[in-house]
This record gives sequence, structure tokens and C-alpha cells, in this order.
Amino acid sequence: MKEYSENININLSNDKEFKDLLDRFYIPLCQFAFHYLENEQTAEDIAQECFVKLWEIRTDFLYLHQVKSFLYTSIRNKSINVIEHNKVVNAYQQKILDKSSELFFHDHLIEEETYRILNDAINKLPNKTRQIMQLSLHGMSNVEIADSLNISKETVHSLKKSAYKKLRIYLKEFYYLLFFLI
Repeated sequence: MKEYSENININLSNDKEFKDLLDRFYIPLCQFAFHYLENEQTAEDIAQECFVKLWEIRTDFLYLHQVKSFLYTSIRNKSINVIEHNKVVNAYQQKILDKSSELFFHDHLIEEETYRILNDAINKLPNKTRQIMQLSLHGMSNVEIADSLNISKETVHSLKKSAYKKLRIYLKEFYYLLFFLI
């Protein structure tokens, strides 16, 4: 194998010189990638990808130190990209597992059923009162509701008060479910 000095010219267009470089740096680059990834196969894949990229742009390099810098920087960047990608994949897998749990199912079932029951009760209210309650459930304040419906905020307040009384009657058998919303 050819001995290299850091600042000597290098001709990577020469197949023999490129192969010598590959033989000399492939294993150290795999080990470097392994320190990031702790996965031998992925480390080898990244090292191979970096050598393929080096082959594609081999005419851009004149000195060994440029080639080494490119290779080690490429290994580091690709390894970090793999780590970040794995974090996203693992987070997604965990989210799917969480959603498949019984607790998630029951919590969302109760929440959806509670909203359905509440909406059914609100739909039994008179038109203007129903509109006010629906806007209120969307997080609007009394002033915002009054402006939206072109009525006074006092009217909003009194209609909401009336709606709460009627809803208590409609929802008396479901009253315990409303605690999940509060």
C-alpha cells in the first residue's frame, strides 16, 4: 500500500490510487461511524456511501488532507442524519404504541362520547342560545360572541346562564362525564 503524506498531491482519477486510499481508510472510517451509531452494518453502509460520493467528485481534490477532511466530515454528517432519522422513527413508533393502548382507547372513547352527548344537549337549545354555546365551546369570550352575533354582552351572559340551567336538566344523568371536560 502506498504511504501518504498529508500535503502531497493525490490523483483519485487513477484507479490504483483510489483503491489504495479505500484500503487504507475504509476500516478507520467504519470505526469512526460506529462510534456515532453503534451499529456495524449501518456504519459500513455509510462509509461505502462516502467513498461512492468521493468517487463521483474525485476530481475536486488535489491533496490528501482535503480527501480525509471530506470523508470524516461526510461520515459525521451522515451518522448524525441517521441518528436524527432514527429518533423520528422511534418517536412515531412510540406514538403508535401509545395509541394502541387500552388507556388511550378508553380516554378517547369517553372524551368523544362526552362531546357527542354535550352536543346533542346543546342542539336541543333554542337557536340563539345554541349558537352562543357553540361559540363558547370554541373558546370565544362573551364579548367576542356578542360582536360575532351583533347582540349585547349582557344578552350573551343571560342566554348562557339560561343554557346552563337547561343543560343541567338535559344532562343530569350524564353529569359525571362533564367533569372530564372541565
